[in-house]
Amino acid sequence: MIDHAFELLANELTGCEGRALWVVDENISATDAQLLNPAKTLSVLSNRYDISTALKQCGFDIFLNDFELNSFPPNSFDAIYYRVSKEKAIVHHIINSSATWLKPGGSLFLTGYKNDGIKTYVSKAAEYLGEQKDKQRGDKTAMLFEVVVGDVGEKPLDDKSYSKERVVELKEKGAFYSKPGIFGWDKVDQGSAFLISYLPELMGRFKQLPGTVLDLGCGYGYLSFSASQLQTARFTATDNNIAAVAMCRKNFAEYAVHGEAILDDCGMHIQGQFDLVLCNPPFHQGFDIDGDLTKRFLEQSYRLLAPNGWALFVVNAFIPLEKKAAGLFSTVETVANNRSFKLVVLAR
Repeated sequence: MIDHAFELLANELTGCEGRALWVVDENISATDAQLLNPAKTLSVLSNRYDISTALKQCGFDIFLNDFELNSFPPNSFDAIYYRVSKEKAIVHHIINSSATWLKPGGSLFLTGYKNDGIKTYVSKAAEYLGEQKDKQRGDKTAMLFEVVVGDVGEKPLDDKSYSKERVVELKEKGAFYSKPGIFGWDKVDQGSAFLISYLPELMGRFKQLPGTVLDLGCGYGYLSFSASQLQTARFTATDNNIAAVAMCRKNFAEYAVHGEAILDDCGMHIQGQFDLVLCNPPFHQGFDIDGDLTKRFLEQSYRLLAPNGWALFVVNAFIPLEKKAAGLFSTVETVANNRSFKLVVLAR
């Protein structure tokens, strides 16, 4: 699917002048990002392992972190380019950070679709940073705006204290370290809870309880923590989001989960084999549904699954996981379906 909002941004990036920063979240694919030629004065800031790795290979100057405010000295850039994120807290955080990173008179270029809330974000950015200077329209409802830094307001936008990690109380599920920027950061994902509710029963399928467990797409580590309460094993958790991995590590330490959390792209660089793979795969790439993501999680699960092991996938009920898995796994069994989510057991 063509992202017309990114097309607008790409045109601006191609002709950027002065010291510039491109902020990249999950809403731009690594494939699209690689179509740009790096300018010597352009730096890239991303919180995603796949994006940062792909762009680094293309010659971009990369900063991989959780959009940290202290990433750059004040007044570092003449321009910042940003295709707005799916989560409001991230967008507000980037706008707030731009007040520090941009030079006086510098420009923040924001792009997105009407349904993304681009007009509202631009209005807020102009009110806080200075003034709106320019607007461009693309195909569909894609728009790009330029906001120029002038007299910065005293009250930044509400970004839910984006940079601050916190303990989230999740009723009977316990308390976890988490923060904005992680999918479902302040709740237990219903799909993950659905998987865990069936885990004790499914453990009975093992002739010998699993000694190694892989949590593929771990978020803040809910699946690993919950499974560790049922079985003593070594856990390996991995995610593409640097903030998710950081919080998962804290939760492992807090609850004495034996194992490690690794920053990686869908587990592509993890070696070894695992008796049990737990996965609640994303099916969105930013704002869009991306069927290839599910396929990649299945392929890596097959590669990493031990010969006598089991992979447990929970997905939205409408995702044709069984069809995608049939070409890889000898066993593909839907063991539960509540019309919102389904739980599928896979074996080599």
